[in-house]
Amino acid sequence: MKRILTFAVSALVVSAAISSCVGGQQPSKRVAIWDDAEDSTAQVSLSANRVIVPFQRTDGNLAQVQVSMNGVPFNMWWDTGASMTCISALELEKLAKEGKIELDDYQGSAVTRIADGSRTESLVFNIKEIYIQGRDNQYLTVHNVSALVSQNTAAPLLIGQNVIQQLPRHVFNEADGVIEFERQ
Repeated sequence: MKRILTFAVSALVVSAAISSCVGGQQPSKRVAIWDDAEDSTAQVSLSANRVIVPFQRTDGNLAQVQVSMNGVPFNMWWDTGASMTCISALELEKLAKEGKIELDDYQGSAVTRIADGSRTESLVFNIKEIYIQGRDNQYLTVHNVSALVSQNTAAPLLIGQNVIQQLPRHVFNEADGVIEFERQ
């Protein structure tokens, strides 16, 4: 099974490399649009009634937070314009090589629309856990997140609406550079 997943990831990476060479494609500043019903399987838990998560602003003015997906550390952009959480083929490959994602996590494919209006087909995998570290050893976790896998290996990792809508009440405190989550 691991061999099949490695083959699928390798094929995706090769496909992405070929695609990125055609037409001088640049990393997309896209909004992924999920054509099916919203993902309602994501489950959120907080370690305390209030969790404070630090963030930094990107050049594109998105908040970037440190996370771990299935135990592997990454930075992800908080993108309210993305309907789905997205990772690139490189992150999928890293998760597969470390044994943190399996063929059983494959959920199918979906057609997405990028900012230039074009459509592309993306693989969809279940991320069992996205762990977001807060201050003072507090954290929040999101379980069972459907994530689109972009063929563009330079695409940023995005926390999309399929996660954001599941989260408890939260506000951005720009002065302190934190997102404040409160259990309801």
